[in-house]
Amino acid sequence: MKILHFISGGDTGGAKTHVLSLLKSLRQKNIDARLLCIMEGIFTKEARELGIPITVIPQEKRWDISVIGKIKRFIAESGCDMVHCHGARANYIALFIMKSLKVPMATTLHSDYKLDFAGNARKNMIYTPINAFALRRFKHIFTVTEAFRQMLIDRGFKAERLNVIYNGCDFSKDVSRPTRSEFLRHFSLKDDNTVYVGIAARFYEVKGVNVFLQGAKVFFDEEPNAGVEFLVLGTGELEAEYKKYVADNGLDKVHFLGHISDEMLMHGFYNAIDVNCLTSYSESFPYALLEGARAGKATVATAVGGIPEMITDGVDGCLISSGDYKAFAAVIKLFAENKQIREKYGEAFREKAKKCFSLESMAETHINIYKKIIKEYTNENQIS
Repeated sequence: MKILHFISGGDTGGAKTHVLSLLKSLRQKNIDARLLCIMEGIFTKEARELGIPITVIPQEKRWDISVIGKIKRFIAESGCDMVHCHGARANYIALFIMKSLKVPMATTLHSDYKLDFAGNARKNMIYTPINAFALRRFKHIFTVTEAFRQMLIDRGFKAERLNVIYNGCDFSKDVSRPTRSEFLRHFSLKDDNTVYVGIAARFYEVKGVNVFLQGAKVFFDEEPNAGVEFLVLGTGELEAEYKKYVADNGLDKVHFLGHISDEMLMHGFYNAIDVNCLTSYSESFPYALLEGARAGKATVATAVGGIPEMITDGVDGCLISSGDYKAFAAVIKLFAENKQIREKYGEAFREKAKKCFSLESMAETHINIYKKIIKEYTNENQIS
């Protein structure tokens, strides 16, 4: 079985992790999984490092439609059994070629498509309706949460076209290095009994890093002498605004660590923190929480998207309402004061994620659905 995955190539964050992890796992299971991209970036660099076969057909601008014919010819000559799309740009190009290809096409919905371009009025006005239109033309859509599946049904998508496939994390490999001490020394942070509260997120409005920072202010207003520090990992368009907020409010125990592209150093981040946080306004099935679970860290997150499908509030983590920075501060106080609770929640989440959200499970589910789609397409075309 040969599956061609089509994605822009400029992707970062969860979508990047999902696609690269999936292709690596599929190839380990003797599935000929390959990549087709329309730009170079961190994504394509990491794909090559993983040994994933990749073809790049450059599209200089989003409205450059000359690339459509080239992509159509490449797919037709590739010998693939199916094309699996990811993201708005791949969906847009698929819109022009799906009817003429002799193989089935499917797409994965990694996020709420109505929020993908939130914060950029021009892109939101142009690309959101285009992506929405394209999505409705796919016969098969994979969603990474049950919440997204229900969201699409509520928006008029047919239930029989939708399949839920949870993101998966590789629990088989050793992620003990770098250690907490090594990571903290790398960033010149105190290696003592300090409780480190961390968030790894892009600095875009939808990620709600402002809630994390506002919660930190409330926490330190109430607990000025607490042995707690906040670590912010990431970068993005709101970086200057966030740093100004921290400076204006004298939050000297909030540290911006920048962007980390090194996978091993990312493991070090999760090893170093005591509490893993995600305060997004909208989410899918975030890898940032699965990575924290793999490291056995206590978790606090907003109850949005697929997060309530990952975490049971009060059992293996704590959930707060979107934007509720005061509730966030209260949970941080609870975790900061009680190591036993932190360890209890962290271990419970690790065991749950290992059982339910493994990379093995994600890959097997994809393979079974691929086989079903290809068989269905073959039977339909034999009849016609």
